[in-house]
Amino acid sequence: MASFSRLSPDEQCTRALAGGIAHVLRGGDTVALTGDLGAGKTTLARAIAAAIGVGPSSVSSPTFALVNQYDVPPSRAGPGGIAVIAHIDAYRLGDRDDLESLGWDRYFGGRAALGGVLALIEWPERIGASCPEPALRVAIEAQGPSVRRFTIDVPDAWSSRPGAGLLAEREPTRCPVTGAWVSPTCSTYPFADDRARLADLHRWFSGRYRISREVSPEDRDGS
Repeated sequence: MASFSRLSPDEQCTRALAGGIAHVLRGGDTVALTGDLGAGKTTLARAIAAAIGVGPSSVSSPTFALVNQYDVPPSRAGPGGIAVIAHIDAYRLGDRDDLESLGWDRYFGGRAALGGVLALIEWPERIGASCPEPALRVAIEAQGPSVRRFTIDVPDAWSSRPGAGLLAEREPTRCPVTGAWVSPTCSTYPFADDRARLADLHRWFSGRYRISREVSPEDRDGS
């Protein structure tokens, strides 16, 4: 299992990281979100759902409902084949009877989410062995009012998926042209989009680039 850590200074960076996670997900997958109260589990779930096509205002904590279902617009289902997101809060669940009363079999068959279903589970440790496997696991640690550390474990079986390597190798970064946070799996990384990339190229050709240190011989040689 690939394991890596990312430090996010603000919610915009977290959304960029969530976009990278969403790029790797497929129907039938589970994302297990752990962390203390207020760590940001629902915030990350909302950002993942938004990256897949669910309006952020539709995503709320399922603390009292236990499970919230979000339908993904067909036009946004994409190659992952995700039609439904099941957002589950397992904090108040205990045994198998609790899972059955939740309507577990609507979303899961055996140990995995049904095809077309993406399960986002908060407090997965509360249901122990009943938590579907394999699952992408995200441990969230608050390190300040808006700073969060994400420790992400991606199943080995997912390593060949498009974007999985980029998610593990790259961090979200700020676009050097627009200043916006860019997802690690963005096709124009480290630029926000093609327009920003072309604007950067234009700065090179027009001689408008500036660097904050003395120019070295290596810079002049292009090496």
